[in-house]
Amino acid sequence: MKRSSTLLLILLMSFSSLSFAREGSANVSSACATLEFMAKMVSLNTMLPDDYDDVGEMVAMENQLAELNLMACQPVILTGYNRGNSYYLNGTLASTDLYHKAWYFPNGQLFMAEPGEDTTIYYPNGRVMAHHWMHGDQAIFWPNGYLASNYFRALDETWYYPDGHIITYEAGYAGGRWFYPFERLDGGVGQEVISSNWGNEDESFTFLNFTQDGSLYTSSERIRRKLIFDDIDLLDVPGVLLLVTRLYQATDSAKQFAPADINITGAPF
Repeated sequence: MKRSSTLLLILLMSFSSLSFAREGSANVSSACATLEFMAKMVSLNTMLPDDYDDVGEMVAMENQLAELNLMACQPVILTGYNRGNSYYLNGTLASTDLYHKAWYFPNGQLFMAEPGEDTTIYYPNGRVMAHHWMHGDQAIFWPNGYLASNYFRALDETWYYPDGHIITYEAGYAGGRWFYPFERLDGGVGQEVISSNWGNEDESFTFLNFTQDGSLYTSSERIRRKLIFDDIDLLDVPGVLLLVTRLYQATDSAKQFAPADINITGAPF
C-alpha cells in the first residue's frame, strides 16, 4: 500500500511538472507574439512619424526589440541557461524566469510583469502600449504615446495613425475603407484611400511607395490571392500595413517580426 501511494505521488508530481512546463511554454509564445506586434507598431511609427517623433529613438527601440527577440523568442528550446537568470551582452537582466517572471529590455525597461497574464505592456522608451493587454476590449497606443485604437481586436472599430489620422473605420471587416495620411499640394495632410473594399479579392488598392529621400508617393495595384484577408487578419492593422508598405521594398530587420500570414494569433490569448 505504501509503495502504491509513493508511486501515485510521483505520477502526480510528474504530471504537475509537465503541466507547469506546458503553461510556461504557452506564456513564452504569448509574450513573443506580443513582442512581434509591438515591433510592427514601432516600425510603422518610424516609417510614418509625426512632428513629435524622434526617429533616432524609434530606431533604438527597434534594436531593443530585436535583441529581446533574439534572446527569448528565437531559441527553439529554452534551456535552463537562457530561461532563468538570462542576461544580455551588456550585463542587463532579461528575466529571472522567462516562463513566469518579468521580462526586461536591454536598456533595463520593463516589457511585461509576467508573460501570459493580464498586465501592462511597456515600450522600450517607457511608454505604455496597453494597460490590460490580455483584454481585447482595451485601448492600445503607439510608441509616441498617441492612441492607436480604443478597442484592440474589436470588430467595427476605428484605428488611428501615429499622427492621429484615420487608418480605417472598420478594422475587423473585409470590404471596408482604409486610408493613408498623405501630404496635399496646399501643405496640409489629407486622406489618400488605400482601398474602398480592402481585403476583397481582385479589389484595386493604392500602394504606398517611398523615394530615396523618404517622401511618399502611390501607385495603383490589384489585390491578388496572396493579399486576401479574413476578418481576423484585418484586426492586425499594423501587420496589414507593414505587408502593404513593404510588399515590393528591400528587406529590412523588421521582416523577422512580420511572418507571411501577418497574424498575431496568441497575442493576447
